[in-house]
Amino acid sequence: MRTIVAAALLAVATTTAVAQRPLKVYISADMEGITGVASAEQLGPTGFEYAQARQWMTAEVLAAIQGAREAGATEFVISDSHGNGQSLLIDRLPADGSVTVVRSFPRPLGMMEGIDSSFAAVIFIGYHASTSSLAGVRAHTM
Repeated sequence: MRTIVAAALLAVATTTAVAQRPLKVYISADMEGITGVASAEQLGPTGFEYAQARQWMTAEVLAAIQGAREAGATEFVISDSHGNGQSLLIDRLPADGSVTVVRSFPRPLGMMEGIDSSFAAVIFIGYHASTSSLAGVRAHTM
């Protein structure tokens, strides 16, 4: 994951004036598609392994941040987009001032609240299958 993110952002960085402005990355994270999540029972606060699924989700976000940093990213907006928007373990995110977290709902732009034209890239983590998928974990479409 980190290698793919780094390669994609490196391509963006080489075509933009990175030295003139920060390289901003928007990350929106949901839980249904996170590695290790295999059933709907893992997706809510009272469910089996929900605490573990929160750790997995946070780890995937941290890996994306690290890969993006390696490619030159300097600022991040992280959208906690699962359930009530309070699934990421925010105390594990970098506290160096480079990360802004969007939490809770409702939000005018839903899972993409805070996005604008200043971002060089968007990373979607853990997004689920569409409503028509028979194999997706809690498959739905918004």
